Amino acid sequence: MADQSILNGSRLLVTGGAGFIGSNFVHLFLDRFPRSHVVVLDALTYAGRRENLEGLPSDSLTFIHGDIRDPDAVSRAMAGCDLVLNFAAESHVDRSIEAPGDFIQTDVFGVFVLCEEARRQKSVRRLVQISTDEVYGEVLEGHATESWALQPRSPYAASKAGGDRLAHAYHAAYGLPV
Repeated sequence: MADQSILNGSRLLVTGGAGFIGSNFVHLFLDRFPRSHVVVLDALTYAGRRENLEGLPSDSLTFIHGDIRDPDAVSRAMAGCDLVLNFAAESHVDRSIEAPGDFIQTDVFGVFVLCEEARRQKSVRRLVQISTDEVYGEVLEGHATESWALQPRSPYAASKAGGDRLAHAYHAAYGLPV
């Protein structure tokens, strides 16, 4: 968020923006860039709550109840947006072991839907895929860096790695600005 001239006055789509991390980002972003408008797309499952967005100016926020796996919802939400940040994800390792298919659907297929729509939308200048350090596997000392090999150890970590690599592939194959 270094160049305020780019961000202030922008229209930003934040998927998963009613979740803990996404909503904190929305609050911080609108506090720092008050001339911007944020569109939040959230399915309001176990992790998302409308209450997390309370206190934000209504003229700076549009909330859309929808799922990143739904191309129509994504198209409506992304219309006219300059920037897209994907916080939406299935999460929690234990849940991924019990129901890995849900994680693949959201964390991989959902990223596919976002990338496809971002290719269609002429206004999108950047898509940012939010990940997790768990894609690098177990860290016994220090901390992981982005140069480490991917070594996911759970369906959650593998699905996040898959979404990350898909976003990267869209950049390489189609020039999607990620």
